[in-house]
Amino acid sequence: MTYSQAQEHYDHVFGAKYDDVRERYASELEDLKADSLAYEEEMRYRQIIIDAGYPGTLEGMDEYEASWKRTFEYAESGAIDDLLENKT
Repeated sequence: MTYSQAQEHYDHVFGAKYDDVRERYASELEDLKADSLAYEEEMRYRQIIIDAGYPGTLEGMDEYEASWKRTFEYAESGAIDDLLENKT
């Protein structure tokens, strides 16, 4: 093998290994970005729950969601229709 062939082989092998590493790190970076966005969204949602007077826990999230569900069910039941009617 001449120097140029050896160098070409080395560049090919090293380049392939480098590409694998670069792809792995790029994938890990994307995972970290996704995790960070999910964490930020969870913190934003927890703050909404806390501002509404519920604890910022999983149970608090469940209570908050249940409260909204009850509110919508009550509104859809027609119980407040007379309040919403435009009386002239």
